[in-house]
This record gives sequence, structure tokens and C-alpha cells, in this order.
Amino acid sequence: MPDYLTKEEIRQWRSSLERITLEEYAKRLGKVIAEEKETNDMVDMVYKHSSEVRYVSSEDAIPAQNSFKAERISTLAQQSFEREKELSAKRDLRELAKAARAAKKETIKPDVKEIKKQEAVLKEVKKEIKLKKEAKAPKQEAPASVREEVQITFKKNLTPREQAVFEHFLNNKNSIVYAKELAQVLDLPRDYVYKYIKNLRAKMNENAIQNADNGGFILELK
Repeated sequence: MPDYLTKEEIRQWRSSLERITLEEYAKRLGKVIAEEKETNDMVDMVYKHSSEVRYVSSEDAIPAQNSFKAERISTLAQQSFEREKELSAKRDLRELAKAARAAKKETIKPDVKEIKKQEAVLKEVKKEIKLKKEAKAPKQEAPASVREEVQITFKKNLTPREQAVFEHFLNNKNSIVYAKELAQVLDLPRDYVYKYIKNLRAKMNENAIQNADNGGFILELK
């Protein structure tokens, strides 16, 4: 019958500072390990879960520790790099947003100045137009060819058709001029001619165009 390790011997192995497995310890004592049985012994239960732990020597542990430290340092460095990259991206976004706001302000300022400048120019133009309207219209004199003979002035400028009617009267001064003649001059129906005669009379400072006794009109000049 095989000689099994007692519980006391197993406790001694556990308390020993020597790093050997339970199998090696049993072999040294010339004994074997009893087959595993169901137990409620807390020590045996702990031993069951810890018996497969592999012990390493101090020399073997140093490279493992160094490897773990190197891996840890590498992980920390990577995390630090990722964090720095994230912060850098946020700084870049803030700088871009700041530059965009500054550029927008610079763009708005010239626009405001330009609008004010245009408003000032528009005011000057309106003022000039108003002054021109308030000024009296220059008197229009008769054509230079008859200026020495005729002294007739006008309150307002004549339109091209009114000018044509006046020149026909002038060429036939002190003579009767009929509406049909003026219709031929203007190339218009006779009924349209009376409007231009009326406008011509209204613009003349002198009351020189009179109605003839037997019909028609006379430009009376001395």
C-alpha cells in the first residue's frame, strides 16, 4: 500500500519558503499524493485552486517584470499620445473658429463703410437734383437767324414738335397759319395740332400768337 502524504506534511510544505511543487516534496519524502477527494476543508479548497501556480526563480522573474513594465510604459505612452493628439485637434478647431470670426468681422467692417459711403453719395445726388428742380428754367430764345428781328422768350424748353410749330409761325409771321398747314409740318392728323399750339402759347412769355378773325392763327411781330 502506497505511503501518502499526511495533511500535516502538506501544511509544512505550504509554510516552507522553498519553492518546489507538492509532487517534488512528496518524492523527496518517498511518498505519493493521495487521490483528490471531495472536501469541505478550506485549506484543501484553497490548495486545489492554487496548486497549479507556476513558481519561477528570481532570475526568470526579472525579464517578466521588465517586460510587464515596458508594456505598461508603452501603453501609458500611447494613451498620452492619443490624449495629446485629441487636445491638439481641439486647439486647432478653436484657432480655426477664432480666425473665422476675425475674418468675418474684417469683412463686415468694409461693407459697412462702403454702405455709408454710398448713402452719402446718394444724399449728394438727391440734393443736387432738388437744387436743379428749384432753379428756374432758363429762358429759351428764338433761333439765332431771327434773333435780331424777333425778341421772344420762353418759360420752359420746347419739345421738338413745339419747336417745329414755332418755326413755321416765325417763317409766316404776321400771316394767318392754318391747322392743316401745321398738320403737314408735323405729319400728324389736324386734331393733334391744336395741343401743340396750346402748349406753345403757355410756354411763351409774350402773348404773340393770336386767333385770326376768319380762322387760323397769327404770330404778331412788329
